[in-house]
Amino acid sequence: MSSLRVPVPALLLVSAIVLLPFGRTIEIPMAVLAIAGLVGLLRAKGLGNASHGWILAGLVCAFALPMLLALPDAIAPRKSLVTTLGTLRYAMSCTALLYWYHCISEEPMARDQLLDIFGLAVAVLLTLWCLDGLLQFFTGGNVLGYGVGEGYINGVFGDDDNIKFGIAVAFLLPIGLVYALREWPAAAVGVFLLLILSLIFLSGKRAAWISAAVELSALGIYYLFRGRLGLLRIAGALGVVLIALVFAYQSSDWVRERSAVLVTALDEPNYATVNKATGLRLPIWRTAVAIGEAHWVNGVGPRGFRYAYADYAKEGDTWARPVGAAGGARASHAHQLVLELWAETGLPGLLGYGALVTLLWSAWQRASAQARSRALPYAVTLVGMLFPLNTHLAWYSSWHAMLLWLFIGVYLLALSYQAPAETSA
Repeated sequence: MSSLRVPVPALLLVSAIVLLPFGRTIEIPMAVLAIAGLVGLLRAKGLGNASHGWILAGLVCAFALPMLLALPDAIAPRKSLVTTLGTLRYAMSCTALLYWYHCISEEPMARDQLLDIFGLAVAVLLTLWCLDGLLQFFTGGNVLGYGVGEGYINGVFGDDDNIKFGIAVAFLLPIGLVYALREWPAAAVGVFLLLILSLIFLSGKRAAWISAAVELSALGIYYLFRGRLGLLRIAGALGVVLIALVFAYQSSDWVRERSAVLVTALDEPNYATVNKATGLRLPIWRTAVAIGEAHWVNGVGPRGFRYAYADYAKEGDTWARPVGAAGGARASHAHQLVLELWAETGLPGLLGYGALVTLLWSAWQRASAQARSRALPYAVTLVGMLFPLNTHLAWYSSWHAMLLWLFIGVYLLALSYQAPAETSA
């Protein structure tokens, strides 16, 4: 194999993360990956690791079949069809990663170089994004001139109402952190984690807070069972989290307000306090349940939630107010993974989600200890993305789907290679 092949997938992966804050430009490297995967599969004799090829096929079916089944009864047919077709191209990008694995499967150094480059790039980008976010927090504007909107720190992701900074940093946290733990001194890791967590808290996004907590817990459990987490490291990690919390709490009125609301809901749990603590999400969740009950067979179609919302909302629900030229309710999605699947793709969506999680876990179980170690950061990222109890982004949105399939691809790529000396864990 030509030595020029190795940097290509690494360059595309890094480009995808670099372009993440800038609208739909991430689709450029994803599209190149998809085309490369399609051409490669036509030329190659196989994917290298047949078991992971079948797992990938199962993952694509688990995600796409409920969408296809929902199309005949979709309340917004065109929107649902475009969303469904878009998912297929993201899945092809994932397939491309397994094709690149096939190209470099006999060169462990090349494979490890690809993963190392990606890990380093994520760690550096997270550092730069969060330093920029600190600048925005303290001065009111970042290096691109974006200001703080409604208390949210959004950094290089812009100043509109589509706030993604916090959740993007939370999703990438395991990749950058695991790389730092393996390559950097302990003091540098502590500073890095402190910076990242501080900005996640300052972002003001509950979904980002929950994702980070779930991911750090998953990492802690893994290292604990591997015997790599002594009392000193546990104390150090908890100390960093506490410092980040105190800094965010003392520095931001927004964080103090949201923290107070959460504490009140825990002390005096009732509809009003819990609704406020969840960002007034309870009416949305009630309506999502009602939509799902009425359309449990196959839902109202991918991204059809907002167009069905007003018909099932209670009178006086402010989320039912129409917005935008395309129409539809102010509540664009269910803000809860299970309820979104239930409302938009019905029972098949819930079964597909269960199958997707099961297949990812099966790939982990089949892999060797060395392969699991390589795949650890991507596995933890997927845990954060797939955690069912979060307020969550729109599951079928292009931004979420692109990231999901990108991380699935790298996860399977890291798990697929198994040297002869490796034994199953």
